[in-house]
This record gives sequence, C-alpha cells and structure tokens, in this order.
Amino acid sequence: MQLKVYRKDNRKKDIGRWRRYLTRLGVAAGMVVLCVVLYRLSGPVLIAAASLRDFVIENPYFSVREIQVRAGERVSGNEFVAIAGLRQGMNIWKVDPAGIERKIAKHPWVRRVLVHREFPRRITIDVEERTPKAIVAVRKLYYVDADGIPFKEVQSGDNMHFPMLTGLSAEELTAPDPGTRKRIAEAVKLAQLMGQRSHSLSEIHFDAADKLVVYTTGRPVALRMGWGDWEAKVTHLEQLLALWKGNEERLASLDMSYRDQIVARLRQAEN
Repeated sequence: MQLKVYRKDNRKKDIGRWRRYLTRLGVAAGMVVLCVVLYRLSGPVLIAAASLRDFVIENPYFSVREIQVRAGERVSGNEFVAIAGLRQGMNIWKVDPAGIERKIAKHPWVRRVLVHREFPRRITIDVEERTPKAIVAVRKLYYVDADGIPFKEVQSGDNMHFPMLTGLSAEELTAPDPGTRKRIAEAVKLAQLMGQRSHSLSEIHFDAADKLVVYTTGRPVALRMGWGDWEAKVTHLEQLLALWKGNEERLASLDMSYRDQIVARLRQAEN
C-alpha cells in the first residue's frame, strides 16, 4: 500500500488539477450534447433549406421580364440574346453571367462584354464592339482593330476603305508572341495620324521588323517611314512636300528613316 502524504501547498495544487480536469470534462460533455442536438436537427434544417431554395428558384416573382442589350450597330441585340440562350420567363437565379460572357466573347465583332443580373426580373448585356482600322492581307483579308488584332475575315460586300497591311506572314499573324500585334497596332497609329492630317494611306508594307513603307491614296510615292517617332516624321514630310508642291510627280520615294533628314529619290527622266 502506497501512502501519500499531503502538505498544505501540495493539497492546493491537487485541488487545482481536479478543477481543471472537471472543467475540461464538462466542456467535452457539452460538445457531445451539442453534436447530438445538431445531428437530430440537421434533417429538418436541410429539408427546410432545400424547400426554400426550390421556392426561390421556381417562384414566378424571379422570372425574367426584361432583357436589355446595349451594343453597337453591327450585331443585333436579338443575335446576342440567342447566343446567350436567354428567354423571357426563365428564372433569374438560373442565369450564369460568366458563362454568357464566355459565349458572347467568341463573336468576332465583340471586344468586351459584361452581363449583369438586376434583381428581380432584368438581365443586361453590355457589349463593346470592335472597330476595324485596317485590313491585313495574309492569304485572305482580315479586319484589324486598334489593338492590332485580326478579328474577322473580310467578306464580299464588306467595307474595303481601309489601309491594306502587307508584308506579314501567316506564321507571324497566328503566333502567340504579342510582338506582331504591337507592330500592327503601331502601323494603325501611323495610318490614323496621317489620315487626320489629310494623308490617307492605301497601303502599309512591313518591309522588315523595324521598317514601314507606306503609300498614300493621292501620290504614287513610296514613303519609307522607318519605325517610331511618327509625329515628327509626318511634320518633316509635310514640310518637304510643301517645297516640292507642283513637282511631286518627280519624287519616286522619300526615306524618313534617318533622324532630322529626308532622303529623296527622283524618278528617272523619260527620253
């Protein structure tokens, strides 16, 4: 038999241990009781939640009554609604905005789309359409937007009054490298700038990775623009053309690849 002798301070320590032990035991017992109660109630709670969900999904109060499409003029609102698979009377809770956006974004004329559910009965579709800025010629003709993205094959009867981009290969156009897209976007910027200053372009030729040769609609002169600094180069071009006014037909090409100077090549005189 083991004899345990309690001193005064030892007795207090043992009392404290028993209190902590009983407290933990009480907490554990409470957790067990709570788990049992929740288990007993889980069935009715889940059934009630399911019933509420069914009530909301099937309630005619949440039936779509209005589908609003804000878009451009090239694609009708009815076409976007058909692509989205929307119809009046469907429950608004069953509409998947992200899924609809993915569907509509596949349309070649769509640059950006946002779909919203406006509770309780309205769906809105906001579409930003692409605007063609040029036509790229690679086996076929494709519209190109300001971002340098070829987005739609040009069909018979489509508007052809855009600068023609030539000199690119099919491999460059379809490569995942964004470099070609940036080059096309830069060429489009040059075309827009020259168009604003009454020098509409008929062709932009990619002569090399960093060289553009452009042709205006009014003069059969090859303008070798090099790359970049378009504002200054167009200003120098206008200054030189002013000096040659009335004799422009003598110019064969103008090379603006050099900084602060233009090299002119004249046509050979006919005998």
